[in-house]
Amino acid sequence: MDKDVIIRDTLEELGTDVANNYIAHAYCYAGTCEVDFNDKAFRFEAGDCMIIVSNKLVESVVPSDGFRCKVIYITSSFLEMCSPDNNYYVKGTTTLFLNPIMRLTAEEQAQCRKDFDDVEHRLRQTSHHFQKDVLKSTIQTLFLDFYEFHARIYGYAEVPQQAAGLLSRFFALLESGSYRTHREVAYYASVLCVVPKYLSEVSYKLSGFSANYWIKRFTIQEIKKLLRDKSLTTVEIAERLNFSSVSYFNRYVRKNLGVSPLESRR
Repeated sequence: MDKDVIIRDTLEELGTDVANNYIAHAYCYAGTCEVDFNDKAFRFEAGDCMIIVSNKLVESVVPSDGFRCKVIYITSSFLEMCSPDNNYYVKGTTTLFLNPIMRLTAEEQAQCRKDFDDVEHRLRQTSHHFQKDVLKSTIQTLFLDFYEFHARIYGYAEVPQQAAGLLSRFFALLESGSYRTHREVAYYASVLCVVPKYLSEVSYKLSGFSANYWIKRFTIQEIKKLLRDKSLTTVEIAERLNFSSVSYFNRYVRKNLGVSPLESRR
């Protein structure tokens, strides 16, 4: 996948490396799908909207017979250009890390289907002289409706601009893979030009979890994916994630997964 916006009728790319640079926005038309995301199991059902803000946290996707959906994949860079001029996306992003499913009302379902159809229509209008601009405008409308759905479910609250920017940059560092070499809050605080305590306070206030929690979540999900690759030894995985020794890597895995790397592969 090498375009800014891609539409699919299946979730087969979700959780694979080809979708790592995309944020997936899906609507379920029929059936169900079991999605393991951020170490939790979720059921994606007809009438639901699902937004996967980090493809790297997807472990498995198992659709039922008769499952039908529409998925809009958008690159992070293009999404940033389309984002509305407010900070609500930060609150939305943090809750979607914890639960990517939004249960919609009948009215919201109709609006979501219309928004998806509008994006697909504009994406096909390749002869439109201003296609990119009109596509951005259509996607922005889609996002504003997502925000409204989210505000109805979780409650609306203003997000301070400074705090929103800080947490957004923190998540961007994690998405870029910085956790593979840096797993200390102090490192991220230094890069973001704040003290560690302030970064953790902002993270907890806006997401409900500390900065250290998010660093561990990304690290553990990467470890689990690498352990599933039987062609890699534990030594290679430990080196790839910059652990000082295999024994330290083994202790880290046991502490966070409850089993040793070897046991997790059985």
